Amino acid sequence: MAAETCIAFLLAEELDADDNVPFVADALRHLQEVRNKAERNYINTVVPKYSISEFQTHFQLTPTQVEELIMSLEPLNWNFMRRKWPLRNIILSSLWTLTTLESYRDVAERFQTSKSVICDHLHEFCALIAEHFSDKISWPRGPEAEASAAGFSLAGLPGTLCAVGSCHIPIDKPQGVPVPEAYLNGKMFYSINLMGFCDHAGRFVHVSAEHPGGWHNSQVFETTEVGKALEEDPHALLRGHHLVGDATFPLSEHLLTPFPDYGNLVLRKGRYNWRVLSALKVIQSSFRVLHSRFRRLKSLQMHSIAKTSAAVRACCILHNVCLENNNPVQLDDTDCDTVSQEPFHSLPNGHSGSLGGISKRQDIAASLSKKRPQDIM
Repeated sequence: MAAETCIAFLLAEELDADDNVPFVADALRHLQEVRNKAERNYINTVVPKYSISEFQTHFQLTPTQVEELIMSLEPLNWNFMRRKWPLRNIILSSLWTLTTLESYRDVAERFQTSKSVICDHLHEFCALIAEHFSDKISWPRGPEAEASAAGFSLAGLPGTLCAVGSCHIPIDKPQGVPVPEAYLNGKMFYSINLMGFCDHAGRFVHVSAEHPGGWHNSQVFETTEVGKALEEDPHALLRGHHLVGDATFPLSEHLLTPFPDYGNLVLRKGRYNWRVLSALKVIQSSFRVLHSRFRRLKSLQMHSIAKTSAAVRACCILHNVCLENNNPVQLDDTDCDTVSQEPFHSLPNGHSGSLGGISKRQDIAASLSKKRPQDIM
């Protein structure tokens, strides 16, 4: 305090007024507030004291991964005139915001800035991750494809390359879209349909995160790049393998689904269905881990579909980055948002499946061993 007092009196000497006591007191209070603020600075004083596990709990990535992220993002086309923070602050605050359900206002207070700065930089961060790190989500080919097929074989379903599924990301009533009510799903809340494709290890290999929550899974699937590729050149995409999905997807030679269960399934069909459900655990687990890592997905409150989609894609990319180093995650007790849908074959325009799909499903069911397979997850 002696140093602050000297500074205050030196400032006071520059005034011509005879009574400098009020000024000195104000100066001392101001200097003390500056010192207290510096001591409370979260990024500079609190974060450096975190252990690696504590750091990962709050930001999901390791300190090394954050440093690598800084080095990768720094050369990109940031608007330096608008940037009010160092890049490190932007990345840490954005990761914190995605990881927690803390209000945007509380996040701003923690990082000693405004709510608008937190939101603006979060949108910028998610857009950059979604655009420049898209290679972190890539379709398995070559050795990766064989490894994934081998992993799914442990679940007793040979020839499976990827599992496909969906969950719903809650949103506010969207603005600037032709039909906002299309985003109102079967549980009567607004959402976008996050459709994910993952390999045997739970890594996302393709995601679609912009379609309305009111759409059926089969409709979303047809509009994804994977769905279109299966129509145009399935061999180039699958190389003799197939996908596996639940009953909301259309059965085909390239996408296997369970047998309809009306309570009278023969043993081999029941065994096949059990193997399908076992294989689908991997995509269900991926969604649960995603929501546990990035709890903000339960309340993005971004209004814009484009910004919401970018944020979801960024979280899926960061999920894959975490898997690269086997970053641990504490699973939430609550499951991610799922919405029940009618089986595809029950839809007015649905069908029981292509002839190739029906035949392939029957052949696989007949070939399955009675031995209980090992679960993937």
